[in-house]
Amino acid sequence: MLKRFWIAIALVVLTSAAWAAEVKPYEWEKNRSRYSLADNEKDLTELILKQHNQYEYVLEDNQFLMYSTIHRIILVNNNEAIQKHNRIVISMNNTIDLVDLKARAINKDGKAIYFDKSNLKELKEEESGNAYRIFAIEGIEMGSEIEYYFTRKMRASIFDRVFMQFDVPVKSSSFLLSCPSHLKFDFRAYQGYPEVKQQEIANKELNQYASTMKDVPAMKKEAFSYYDPNRKRIEFKLAYNTARSQARLYTWDEAAKTFYGVLFTTTRDDDKALEKFVKTLNDDASKSKDVRIRNIEQKIKSSVKVNRERSEESLSEIASIIKSKIASREGITKLFITSFERVGIKCYPVITCSREELKFDGGFDTWSYLDDYILYFPDTKGFLAPHVFESRYPLIPAELTATKGLFIEPFVVGEVKSGLASIDDIPASDYTLSSDNLDMDVSFSDDLSATDIHQVREFGGYNAMFFAPYYDLMTEEQRTRMIEELTKQTAPDATINKWSAKALPDKLAGNFLIDVNFKSSHFLEKAGPRILFKAGELIGPQVEMYRDDQRVTEVENEFNRGYDRLIKIHIPAGYTIRNPQDLKIDITYKDKDKTPFLFQSDYALKGNVLEVTIKEYYKEIFAPLARYEDFRKVINASADFNKVTLVLEKSK
Repeated sequence: MLKRFWIAIALVVLTSAAWAAEVKPYEWEKNRSRYSLADNEKDLTELILKQHNQYEYVLEDNQFLMYSTIHRIILVNNNEAIQKHNRIVISMNNTIDLVDLKARAINKDGKAIYFDKSNLKELKEEESGNAYRIFAIEGIEMGSEIEYYFTRKMRASIFDRVFMQFDVPVKSSSFLLSCPSHLKFDFRAYQGYPEVKQQEIANKELNQYASTMKDVPAMKKEAFSYYDPNRKRIEFKLAYNTARSQARLYTWDEAAKTFYGVLFTTTRDDDKALEKFVKTLNDDASKSKDVRIRNIEQKIKSSVKVNRERSEESLSEIASIIKSKIASREGITKLFITSFERVGIKCYPVITCSREELKFDGGFDTWSYLDDYILYFPDTKGFLAPHVFESRYPLIPAELTATKGLFIEPFVVGEVKSGLASIDDIPASDYTLSSDNLDMDVSFSDDLSATDIHQVREFGGYNAMFFAPYYDLMTEEQRTRMIEELTKQTAPDATINKWSAKALPDKLAGNFLIDVNFKSSHFLEKAGPRILFKAGELIGPQVEMYRDDQRVTEVENEFNRGYDRLIKIHIPAGYTIRNPQDLKIDITYKDKDKTPFLFQSDYALKGNVLEVTIKEYYKEIFAPLARYEDFRKVINASADFNKVTLVLEKSK
């Protein structure tokens, strides 16, 4: 992650004031009664009765520390709920010590059973290095209230977030943060959670902030929506150290200067290594910038591997990267920036976060949003993702688009070199770039027991991302397996006669083309003298959204995309199609004078050939909650087409 600079920066700020505070151990209510439930709560399979998150900032032994406490009480009314909540998983990342852990269950009769924390186990993930403590709570009775809290002594988080909504309803939710009085935190609550406010307390040596909410509804996952960004949450940051000055801390301007220094600073050894490395890129200044950028991206990504989990200093040092051919995310970004700088192609670093996880809020300057590096080329308006191998200019991972980011524009004034900050849009790519186009020719065997199909399928943009960059690296066996898997998505029983495939790097979005001839009986059934031909299934499985659950979130597509399909069906001699009109579907989503979403299918009979044309596209990422039903109709139109069965009967 990009957060490794923060603690060091924070300590520089905080050492200007010498202070210390004794942290009072957190305690639960020792002999409490069971919760009283409303009628609508008694039949719930699970209910979080209490969710409390608490942060206490202190200075101990010249260390800026934070005591983080989570206290939770959960009512479990069936075996599934018991299994879900009978294990406490505690992340030990950024943690110095697990100071306290208590757990108990209060059964229906009000009897409390306390659990021995000696059952605590340690777990460490090899690849990521993430560490956990896991505590199993055994012997839980149905209808019990499971209660636990734990307190961790941690290195202080200067920027952090806490989610206050879950897939289970919460009866009582609360947040509390305290810090020495010369420090001031700022907060922003999202999705309707009450704003955090400073409290009037007797101890004038502390600032205390709190927020509470009753009856937080459960948040369920929905199709065409990301879960975490729509949950109620609180973002918070250290904003002022009044013992030093009244200036706001950790602004976007300060972030731009900090990350400029990280990404643009090189040593003498780096410069020497770069001088040689740049020559191997074979950059041709006479070509267009788009071509030059693609060439440099291909050369670097094919020669340097990225380890996204590791962050050793050597993986961020240019000379070491060029020698070892291994880089961290920060290191590969630095190599790209300095390489483009040396060949005279202007690019700006941009730092943002995945909208699958959060929506970047430029109005609240917490560096928690600064999670992922991308590059912006002002001369071409294109973007590049340095650390993602399969993503190729001008496309970056879709989750980093249709959002905002911190753009860092390099500038030089005399001897001063630094970066200017601006919050700007990272637009989604045009729908025409991410295509999945189909050209299919279908004929029938003489005995009408099988179809012979010639399929040409061209993937573009995001649809091609996991084929085109890897194809040249595959063995012949891997290529064959890939073609079989793609073909059998359409026809599970396909017997492939011949195939070919190739990447199309000259196309703007790096398309990928497959050409397959195969035989299949999957689409045919006999019904007496009639032949049932499942023509709708020729386009492969489609997303279905037929359930009428109440929608809570707005529509959010992964990326804009389009599908153009042409299917030629050779009608067997002596037969006619009884119901070709079933192929005709027209569902459009109108927004004033625009049509952002559409599914249209039509047909034309040309001699003994039935030509089916299908146009489907999604031109915008978002659709408002109020228009969900209209969007759902477009999605279901392709699923409806998928179910079309043509009836072939003998000509009269």
